[in-house]
Amino acid sequence: MNSQIEVDFINPVICGYNREWMKIKYEEARKKPENYLLATMNIKNFRYFNCLYGHKGGDEILKIIYHTIADFLIEGESISHDFSDNFLILFTYTDINDFLYDRMRKLIDVCYRIDDSRIYRNNFESYGIYPLNHHDCDFDEAYHLANIARKQSETLTNRSHCYELYDDTYSEKYMRQRDLEYKTAQAFLNYEFVPYLQPKIDPHTNKIIGAESLIRWINADGNFISVSDFLPILIENTYIYVVDLDIFDVVCKMLDERIRQNKPVVPISFNISEPEFYDDNFINDYLNVAKKYSIPLNLIEFELMESISLDDTTRLKKIIKEIKDAGFSCSLDDFGNGFSSFNVLLNAAFDTIKMDREFFVRNLNEENKVIIKTMIDLIKSLHMKVVAEGVETKEYVDFLLQCGCDAIQGFYYYKPMSMTDFNILLDNVSE
Repeated sequence: MNSQIEVDFINPVICGYNREWMKIKYEEARKKPENYLLATMNIKNFRYFNCLYGHKGGDEILKIIYHTIADFLIEGESISHDFSDNFLILFTYTDINDFLYDRMRKLIDVCYRIDDSRIYRNNFESYGIYPLNHHDCDFDEAYHLANIARKQSETLTNRSHCYELYDDTYSEKYMRQRDLEYKTAQAFLNYEFVPYLQPKIDPHTNKIIGAESLIRWINADGNFISVSDFLPILIENTYIYVVDLDIFDVVCKMLDERIRQNKPVVPISFNISEPEFYDDNFINDYLNVAKKYSIPLNLIEFELMESISLDDTTRLKKIIKEIKDAGFSCSLDDFGNGFSSFNVLLNAAFDTIKMDREFFVRNLNEENKVIIKTMIDLIKSLHMKVVAEGVETKEYVDFLLQCGCDAIQGFYYYKPMSMTDFNILLDNVSE
């Protein structure tokens, strides 16, 4: 690596050079005939190393990775420390494909195999790469675009290396996401997020015995925005918490009004997202809302999505206990959708297990019958109720009835509907 570097730009912690120094190198590169790439690099889950070895050990690991990459670079290339566990690298290249499939893979392998027991085969990095055109954007914009590419990687959160080469589609996707993020905030302020309720049916009596509250976004023009478009954004920026809490308030108010009017009510379940699951105050936040209204707390059930709740069994058990101690009931949602653990069934005191719709989308052959019946028998032997979700055919309804399934939720009976329609339905079937 070229070491002609001014002392003023030395970072005393990492023994590298900072962003301002890289900015100078970038501007110099724009004037040269060679092809250059600006890469932003992040060490994935570096907090793990800090927790394991302390901040002093973490700084030592940053130095090792910094010097490993510096030794890998060739003449005319540069590396600097950006902040925390982030670095900036200025590469040269002749053919972009050769660079990606040769040099980047070699660099990743070198970093992965660093001869230090603390990080050997335990160091994973993400890169965003922006190719310079000699008369295009300045350093700040290039830095921004490289970071956009890095953060758009589909494997960004995986325990693996990843690198992404910037192109305009990344910016377009990024801007669409940011635009949707802004619109979701405005939608919340304008009360455009509303609860829709999907009934749960007792197959033995065909009566409505509960419902699940689901978020729907109806914009100012009266159009529905697809859940798949807005829900990932709400979860990513944790705005889902305030939206969920507002939806909860609306439904609790509805239950309170119906109880005061001596109208029939059934328990309503609410999905708990990852931001709520890992927030220590979420039980109290929901409890405070529920206490505003004169409703029995056993009318409220929280559904913990399987994909978040099985990652941390200790926390799962703690959250379930807090939910039940507060007076609510608790169910495990999406059971069987790829993350199932029988250990959870044995150690987590759920009231209800919801079998995922994947159990009910295939043709009902003998093999499927054995799997479904065995699952229901196991759950009920552990003194938990069973809800079958996503059921759409009479064939499955009849079989689930034979198996002793406690409730069915799906299009065979009802699709999700507005609170007004749900209450009309409940009034009519209760007469």
